[in-house]
Amino acid sequence: MNKAFLSLQAAENPRQVYVDANRTNVILNVTAPPAGKGKVATPLTLFIYTKAEQDRVMETIKEGSYLFVAGAKLRHNLEKREHSLHGGLIYPVNPGEFGIINDIILGGRCIKDVDRSDERAYRLTEGGYVITNQTLSVNTGKQQADLYNFYAINETSARYNLAELVSTMTKKGTGLTISGRLVTDGWTDKASGEQRFSTKIQLSNMTLAPKAQSGEIKPSTEIAPGGTAASLWGNADDPAPKPQPVAAAAAPAPDVWSDGLPDLPSSSDDSDPF
Repeated sequence: MNKAFLSLQAAENPRQVYVDANRTNVILNVTAPPAGKGKVATPLTLFIYTKAEQDRVMETIKEGSYLFVAGAKLRHNLEKREHSLHGGLIYPVNPGEFGIINDIILGGRCIKDVDRSDERAYRLTEGGYVITNQTLSVNTGKQQADLYNFYAINETSARYNLAELVSTMTKKGTGLTISGRLVTDGWTDKASGEQRFSTKIQLSNMTLAPKAQSGEIKPSTEIAPGGTAASLWGNADDPAPKPQPVAAAAAPAPDVWSDGLPDLPSSSDDSDPF
């Protein structure tokens, strides 16, 4: 599983790149808005392959345009520390009417155990938060995989303590599907004075892969002897429901992009791989 749904802004005009006599790709550098206070915009490269999407992008997207990408594949070049988007459906949007969407869904396996004695993997902050860092390996085919750093952060008193669940329930080889948002921290390196950046996925939910079960799996609902299963689509002879009145359109909303996503505390001040 690898799906990305992102609101983006074009950092340049799209450009066509020759592949061979029968194919061209369209490439567009974009940015995702900062995901909260203390975060910075996330740079991404968008690759468009299908003719219909290429035509739509070349006709409607220019430098500074806002767009929404649905169902693209997120890739991570670990060597260059660059993220890119591949495929998906691309639509131009009006920032005054279309809010910020930042939703990443990945399925793979964790590459390590969480060492709770290592502050790079697990720590409690003075502000009352618990933070757990983990890395997910996502298969890309041909025995290759991309690695994605993700973290869970919440208050220690939270009822749904996702950070604690990650630290106690994931280890090397654990099958996991995660959903979260793409966030980038930026800061000045104290030693070199250079700007540094770290892009991760901030976890909002996770699902562990089911364990293997022995024996037959039975349905939770049974039909009594002599009974008849009802159609999930209803009775074809029933009259169609009456149409409901449509509410009047609301007045144009202000620029919702200016508000950004809700603020959350910073994940870390160290970009080194863990």
